[in-house]
Amino acid sequence: MDNVEQNKIQLMIVGAQKSGTSSLLRYLAQHPDIWTHPQPEMTYFLQDHEYKRGYDSAYAKYFSKCPSDKYIIAKNVMVMCSSEKMQRIFEHNPNINLIVLLREPIARASSAYWWARRRGWENIKTFEEALVAEEARHNEDWFKWRQCLYKFNSTYSLHINNLYSLFGRDKVHCFLTDALKTNAIGICQQIYDIMGISSDFKPQVSERINQAAMPRSEKFGYLFTQFLASRNPIRRVIRRLVPDTAAYKLRKAVLDLNDKPFTPPPLNPNTQNELYNYFKPYNEKLSELIGQDLTHW
Repeated sequence: MDNVEQNKIQLMIVGAQKSGTSSLLRYLAQHPDIWTHPQPEMTYFLQDHEYKRGYDSAYAKYFSKCPSDKYIIAKNVMVMCSSEKMQRIFEHNPNINLIVLLREPIARASSAYWWARRRGWENIKTFEEALVAEEARHNEDWFKWRQCLYKFNSTYSLHINNLYSLFGRDKVHCFLTDALKTNAIGICQQIYDIMGISSDFKPQVSERINQAAMPRSEKFGYLFTQFLASRNPIRRVIRRLVPDTAAYKLRKAVLDLNDKPFTPPPLNPNTQNELYNYFKPYNEKLSELIGQDLTHW
């Protein structure tokens, strides 16, 4: 590849949240021909203030040490749910390959709720009440509430259809989370083949990323998350003084210290049934779109 193409992202994992994307990224990144960011997410296409600074700035932040002979892959699990953000990726590289991991939507939505509680984005204390609040939140501000739109983020057929329209079917590659659990090496090798690099490489796939937990102090988690998300002067000064990689490690260490092991409670059967009926037509449409049997959902 020439330097211009090399500096671009060749493949990006764009969703879905809480579907195994962090594990997949780390598995893929073991390949000797691949380079990725140390941060859990590349937020350049998602965050307006980052995007305005341009890709050169983002490249320095996420891929500054990338050798010239590596293929660049990235991940952000929220961009799939925004046509505007996906348009940015298309303008960056219309030939990019997109990877989408799809988890059974009810399980994904429930898991996303507990993740949002863990990280201080969600302050409603029951999943059912959060589902009731979703429509108002979505209407208020998609970006503000993007982590808490549990049903919307699980209506995959809407998002996949948008990706097909923008990038074409040959550039959008959908895999099921269940398949990643049972055949992670095989899926990685399929993706290596999509990228045109050696598919004989077998990554180590024993480690699980982002296992369930809850904060010891939800108040601290909320305040710390709000501070990280803010644009206040103190935070800006800290970010200028602390390198991005070090800042990410420090943030993760603080959040991990506030975590404790947690097993989410079983979903209320009435809620399960309501969500099954809600997602059923979307799942049927998705099955047609991606050509996979989803009757087990």
